[in-house]
Amino acid sequence: MSIESDLKKDGIKVIGTLDTIKVNTLAHNVAEKICKTFPEQHFIFQSLFIALSRIPMYIADIPEGYAEANYFYKNSSIYFKAGASVDELEKYAIHEFIHYLQEIKDKKGNLVKLGLCEYGDFKIYGMALNEGAVQLMASKALGQKQEIVKYYDISLPTISPNYYPVLCSLVAQMAYITGEEVLFDSTFYGTDAFKERFCELCSYNSLVKIQNMLDKIMEHEEKIIKLNQILVSDKCEGMKAQKIASKISKCKSKIKSLYFEAQDLIYSSY
Repeated sequence: MSIESDLKKDGIKVIGTLDTIKVNTLAHNVAEKICKTFPEQHFIFQSLFIALSRIPMYIADIPEGYAEANYFYKNSSIYFKAGASVDELEKYAIHEFIHYLQEIKDKKGNLVKLGLCEYGDFKIYGMALNEGAVQLMASKALGQKQEIVKYYDISLPTISPNYYPVLCSLVAQMAYITGEEVLFDSTFYGTDAFKERFCELCSYNSLVKIQNMLDKIMEHEEKIIKLNQILVSDKCEGMKAQKIASKISKCKSKIKSLYFEAQDLIYSSY
């Protein structure tokens, strides 16, 4: 299957390449923020800037409800939603640039690890854990402060109120136990240090259960996005609209239940 077909399957339609000035501006500003926020990683600004500026970047039509930027590992490229300003692009770019930095491929070019996420032959492990960790780091690099927000009838603390707030809240609680530095190191370089530390403090079984619950939360959130797209379409009305609304309500209820179940397990197993 071609790259274009894969993108189309996700509803992404490429408009054109991001101009060189914007690419260099994003690479410079993000490299600066990453070096300043994570000094213990010993990034060299010039090397990081050069690496980020060489990432292929595109402007694209992206469906409503999806992230404003998407890193596509099959061609190591980033696709930004059309119409965003440079400042907005920078806000979304940090998350995707971190994905680029954490990518580990085998000799054939197959993705093996993406930070805390492992790609097996038949299953992907820890995708939601990695997304939550990456967004936690992106929010720190942007200097966002913790605030209380309400999602799915849950009042929760997070430094990422608009992007993966539930996952960020739970991953931050895991990092409170292990320490943030080991989480950030494992997220950047795909090491097992964070998971091993969490297993020492809370048990292997707890890690597996929490990791699975995070994946289920992300699955339900993605399902809500797709259901909302159907709900706002012209052909969705009457009984069909009611059924879709009922499915969305059930997904939200499941997310709420999973959030508290994961939170209880994090602290009770510690």
